[in-house]
Amino acid sequence: MSTAVEFSAQAGASCADKIARQFSQAASQYQRHDLLQRQSAARLLTKITPQGRLLDLGCGPGTAFDDSSNNTQVIGLDIAPGMLSQMQARFPHYGALCADAQALPLQDACIDTLYSNLALQWCRDFDSVVTELTRVVRAEGQCHLAIVVDGSLPELQTLGLRVNPFAEPDSLLSCFDEANWQVESGVVESLQVHFDELKSLLYSIKGVGASAAVDGTVQQTQLQLRGRKDWQALKALAERLRQPQGIPLTYKILFIHASRKG
Repeated sequence: MSTAVEFSAQAGASCADKIARQFSQAASQYQRHDLLQRQSAARLLTKITPQGRLLDLGCGPGTAFDDSSNNTQVIGLDIAPGMLSQMQARFPHYGALCADAQALPLQDACIDTLYSNLALQWCRDFDSVVTELTRVVRAEGQCHLAIVVDGSLPELQTLGLRVNPFAEPDSLLSCFDEANWQVESGVVESLQVHFDELKSLLYSIKGVGASAAVDGTVQQTQLQLRGRKDWQALKALAERLRQPQGIPLTYKILFIHASRKG
């Protein structure tokens, strides 16, 4: 791949924080549990015609982009080094950057297409993220995002697990100011995945790295079970949720499609 992308001195910034470690640890098994990610990616990709430099923000193990013109240069950026290693093994022609979405190591107006699938909900300051997108996406460039929002994971609450709140859709959309962005679409859709058993449902969250404390800091499903009896009671409760396809887990996903104004 061409090395024509202009990286700033921040490109070597450390990614050694709690979220980066968790997602790195999950990287090798990520694709065994990414049912939701695949659903939302399929939805996003129907709206994208890759062109020029494409930045996959929070790329995880990478996405296969349909580039019939063969002129698209894909750059995968993730805070977790382990995820980038998986991406480079699958897509050796992609560029890789380890960095935070709130401080992109890229020069101004160097990205033509911005794609991000279920990553930006982990950013504490979404306004800072959009400020960076505004800076790096060129005039008339495209932005395609899928973000988990409020109302997700009601089944975990039914099971007695505390779910940290996700952002309200309107608060995220309000970060795209009219002076710089034309938001063509900003809609919330419910996506549901199903599991044969409770254990696989819980591993689907932990297995993609989306697990952090139940104390209000990061998303986690930690169970305080005193023994087999507690586990059996939790399984019985989960069975009450069962649908014909399996035990459900429901996510509310905000899909944003926007273009950068000149």
